[in-house]
Amino acid sequence: MAATNRTAGRGPGCGGGSHGRGHRHRGGEGGGACLSTLAVRGERPHSAEARAAVLAALDDEHRAEAYYAAVPERFPGALPFARIVETERRHAAAPAAILTAHGVPVPANAHLGSEAMRAMVPATIACAAEVAVTAEIDNVALYEDDLLPKVADHPEIVTVFTVLMEASRGRHLPAFRRWGTHRDEPRASA
Repeated sequence: MAATNRTAGRGPGCGGGSHGRGHRHRGGEGGGACLSTLAVRGERPHSAEARAAVLAALDDEHRAEAYYAAVPERFPGALPFARIVETERRHAAAPAAILTAHGVPVPANAHLGSEAMRAMVPATIACAAEVAVTAEIDNVALYEDDLLPKVADHPEIVTVFTVLMEASRGRHLPAFRRWGTHRDEPRASA
């Protein structure tokens, strides 16, 4: 849910809003190593900047989960949203585990089920997928340009952030691009 200059301030239409983006479980959508245990040891204190970056990553995962959950509320069974929302829950566990390992309280997902998130869902599934494409691109930029430089001295966080970023780039972005081409999807009732 990285809000960048490309998405900030735009409404819920195609390509607008700062909506969620997702990731995959390491090794595939349902298998492989769990990100919540990947290189999280709490061996040394994090800088305030690193802690803020982990909190920002968690908030981004929470926003993605909330948006991806809001789409199937409006369009039951909407793919790929229905599948990716579960992945987002697993991915939120990764920065949460880092915070827990360092004694930092883990905030709950305040975005999940919110009216604001429901209002971001566009009128068609195809349009919702286009919004997700933009958000996935923004997510990669968030990690590359903002979060990863802030944690460069913390290899365990770099590892987790890199896995999350690559999942967004390599799995979710292609899934939403494919789905966004289905223009004959039903419109939501008003």
